[in-house]
Order: sequence, then C-alpha cells, then structure tokens
Amino acid sequence: MRRAWVGLLAGMALALSAPAQAIKIGQQAPEAAGVVLQGPQGTKLSALKGKVVVLDFWASWCGPCIESMPQIDAIHGRLRKQGYGERFEVLSVSIDQEVDRAQRFLKLHPVSYPVIVDPIGIATRFFDLWRLPATFIITPSGEIDQIYYGFGDSFAGDIESRVLALLGASR
Repeated sequence: MRRAWVGLLAGMALALSAPAQAIKIGQQAPEAAGVVLQGPQGTKLSALKGKVVVLDFWASWCGPCIESMPQIDAIHGRLRKQGYGERFEVLSVSIDQEVDRAQRFLKLHPVSYPVIVDPIGIATRFFDLWRLPATFIITPSGEIDQIYYGFGDSFAGDIESRVLALLGASR
C-alpha cells in the first residue's frame, strides 16, 4: 500500500514539476497531499476548500514543531468547541521522507486533527518551505491569508485571531 502511494506521489511530482517560486499572501494555495497518517482517507488541502484551514508543516527532527503543535491543537479544540467545526480545520503535513518517523513522532506528540506525510516533498516544493514549522492560514476560497515561519510566543494568539476574523467574515 505504501509503495503504491509513494509511486503515485512520485508520478505526481514528475507531472507537476515546475520551478519553485516564492509563495505569497493572496495567491491560491497549491495542493498539499500525501500518505494519510490520521484522518479520513483522501485527506488533502483541496478537499477542505470552503473551510478556513490552518496548514501546518513540520518534521520529526524539528524542535520548534514540538512546541507549536500542542498550541495549534489547542486552537483546533477551542474552535471546534465554539461550533466552528464545519467551517474550520487544521491540516498537518509532515515533510519527513520516512513515513515511519512521522508516525513515531505523532505517537509521542499526538494531535486531534488530520495529519498527512509528504515523503517525496511535493508540497515542500510548491509551498517553497525554507523554515519549520511553516504555518499557512488558508481562506475558504483557497487563498493564502497569512504565512508564519518558525514559531514565536505570539504566533498562536495571532493564528487564532486571524482564523476567527476569517470565520466571522464568512458567515
């Protein structure tokens, strides 16, 4: 099964290969897909269109990711309790090349939202990642609203405020 996924993803990478360009606020978010570690089969960014999405890239070797993921999970939990579950989601993307490493990390640092792993780096290329964690807020229409590289003390509060503003705007 994993070989089939990796083969499929490798084929997509060849078919979709294009020069990496700096990703910008206001542009349509590229696809983020891969092997689903947690969540429904077929979980990918394009399947979440119509929702505000916090798209969070991480890796098992990323120290700041260990700090950011529980805070993003807390935001996810709070907003779901406030009734935004139908209009909001977090999608977590591991950029680990080995699916097993991402699975082990997730067992040590569990989260409540969908998680995929992109072992061949398609999303890494299309999102032009240069630092982790990298967190993107995506509007219901699929545009990038905000980009965060790394993780600082004010990021979680800012992410939650921006998501709530987008959720209020989309009522």
